[in-house]
Amino acid sequence: MREDQLFEQMKMWRKWSVQLLCTISDEVADIIPHGHNNSIRWNAGHILVGWDHTMFPAVNEKRQLPLTYHEMFPRGSKPQNWTEQPPSMEEIINKLEEQPDLIVRACKGHLDDPLHESFLGMKTLGDMVVFHMNHENLHIGMIKSMKNLLE
Repeated sequence: MREDQLFEQMKMWRKWSVQLLCTISDEVADIIPHGHNNSIRWNAGHILVGWDHTMFPAVNEKRQLPLTYHEMFPRGSKPQNWTEQPPSMEEIINKLEEQPDLIVRACKGHLDDPLHESFLGMKTLGDMVVFHMNHENLHIGMIKSMKNLLE
């Protein structure tokens, strides 16, 4: 797959993610449904952090998100452990809308570059983009399921 095609798919999936998140009220965003570990807000923030945590350092750039995002939304975290107010859904959605262009700007021309260290067995930056697209879609599926349960 060509680089421009991969980036266009990333942007297409992100657009669909944002469209779904725009249909969710703030009240619903923080409810943790029975059988789930996290809320819709957590899943949306986690998508952002996953990309930010790995993509920018892989091309020797600093992470774009505030440290508070990395403290609130990493793998294994939970809203019950938050000690400060999370970002609003509007802020998360705005960052989700901005992030793909930041990733393209930082990573364009580098998708075949080897990673400094293997990431879950992946060897190139392009491999990591594909992983994060799938990871995002897993969380969007969770969000869609949670929305259906809560509304």
